Amino acid sequence: MGKLLIIEDDPLLRETLTEILEVYGHIVIQAENGEDGVKMFSKSKPDLLICDINMPKMNGFEVLEKIKTLVGASKLPPFMFLSAKTSQKNIKHCLDLGAVDFISKPYSALELLKLINLRLKK
Repeated sequence: MGKLLIIEDDPLLRETLTEILEVYGHIVIQAENGEDGVKMFSKSKPDLLICDINMPKMNGFEVLEKIKTLVGASKLPPFMFLSAKTSQKNIKHCLDLGAVDFISKPYSALELLKLINLRLKK
């Protein structure tokens, strides 16, 4: 299992996702906005990040760009966006920035777990 950083401004979604992931053996670190997410990334060095797009202080795109400048694109851990903004243009933008997956809200916990496990194995 892995150490995961969840960056999500909705406390209910963040807590629910944390509980699900911890039940399956993952260590979960939480951040309630993009700015805190970047700080937690630097402190915790997670194996995988799950990040919302629309957040206060720093949106998900800005989070990904900032983390890439901190570690370099080649050392970026798998980065997954989790968002209700599901237009093809938005999804393409996420993947072009370097995200490995885009998960649409609402999501299936089992499908999310499959994707996380797949990305942690690579």
